[in-house]
Formats: sequence, structure tokens, C-alpha cells
Amino acid sequence: MNETHEEVIRQREAVANLGSALREVIVAQAANEVSPENLAEAARLARRITSLVSGNARGLSQVASVDSLPDAIRYFSPVTGLGNPMSPPLVFAYEGESVVVRTTLDRRFEGPPGFVHGGVTSLLLDEVLGQAGTQAGRWGMTAFLNVTYRHALPLDTELELTSHIDWTEGRKTHVRGAIALASDPSVPHVEAEALFIEPRQEKQERYFGDLRDLGGVPQSGRHGGTSPLRV
Repeated sequence: MNETHEEVIRQREAVANLGSALREVIVAQAANEVSPENLAEAARLARRITSLVSGNARGLSQVASVDSLPDAIRYFSPVTGLGNPMSPPLVFAYEGESVVVRTTLDRRFEGPPGFVHGGVTSLLLDEVLGQAGTQAGRWGMTAFLNVTYRHALPLDTELELTSHIDWTEGRKTHVRGAIALASDPSVPHVEAEALFIEPRQEKQERYFGDLRDLGGVPQSGRHGGTSPLRV
């Protein structure tokens, strides 16, 4: 392991550790009734945290040093990012040609009292369905996502999210997926279908042509087919 890789691993561990700590704070705040005095003190400490992590902002076309786009490692993704306190974060597994995710959604994701917000459901499904194509080497961007809500999803209950490729044609990949209770995966609570299209080269250049790492090396916006690294 060379020194540069060691530095990246160390940075990833630190980013993931802070992300986990901030995640705990948000979950605790959402689930507890707290005195105004404690909340005021918590706000003061939070602003101190902001001062510690501010002052060296990267541009929108700069890829974070902890990320690896070819390996689909995104530490600040709102779905899989270990460094994002609003991420569950999801970890993908694979059963044959299907993507399978087990997760429990807490009160950060509450819509109706006691249940998951429908918009959060769509966010997670977009990622899980997209991963089916990415894992098969068919990267694409979402052209449409149709979601059918059959039953409300309860919070603090283990869920199973699945997806598989339905059909492919040229640059198009059509994927189907569902969310069910992990205790009864045969009964879908939410179903979804999505179409992912790999942009033509000229569009990829328009979207991602300015992407660089922090050293100025050009980066592709195309994601690889591996699951996010856990540290």
C-alpha cells in the first residue's frame, strides 16, 4: 500500500466517522423531546463543528478526495454516502442478477407519523434500480422513474429493497424493483420501474467534461459497477 492510498484510507475513515456521529445527532433530535437549554447548547456545538469543517470548499466540478467514480464510491451520496448524515446509508448485495438491500429507516425519513416519507422511498428506489444496470456494466442516467405505493412503509422496521434488469435495447436499460418488509419479502409495499439511458458521448462531455480530481486530473462522470466501500 503506497502512502497516497494510505492517506485516502485515513481520510475516508475520518469522513465516515464524522458522518456516523452527525447521523446519531439527527436521529436523536428527531426521536426525543429535549429542553430548550439543551437544544441551545447543541446548536452552539453544531456551529463549532461547522467552523471546523469549513474554509476549503471544492468546486462543483472537483471530485472529493475520498470518492472514486470508476468504483462507484461516493462518500457524500444522500443514499449510500458514509459521510452524509442524511444517508441511511444503503449497502448493496447481489443474488444472481438481482440487487438486494436490507435497511431500517429511522425518523430522519418520517413522512406521516410512524411511516417513511414517499419522496424518500423514490430516492432510494432510484439508486437501487440504477445499481442493477451499473452492476451489469450498463451505466445510465434516469430517464423516468414510476413508483406505485401499495402500503405505507413503517419506520424502525427492517426493509428489503430489490431490483433486476427487465430488458435492454441499445443505450436503454429498463429495470424493475420493489420494497417489502424483510420479514415478508414476497409482499411488495412499493413497486417501481425505471428507464436508464447512457448519454451520448457529446452529452457526457457537456455534463462531465470539466470534472477533475483535486490534483486537476480529468475524471469521467460514468460510475463503475462495484458497491460502495465500507471502512
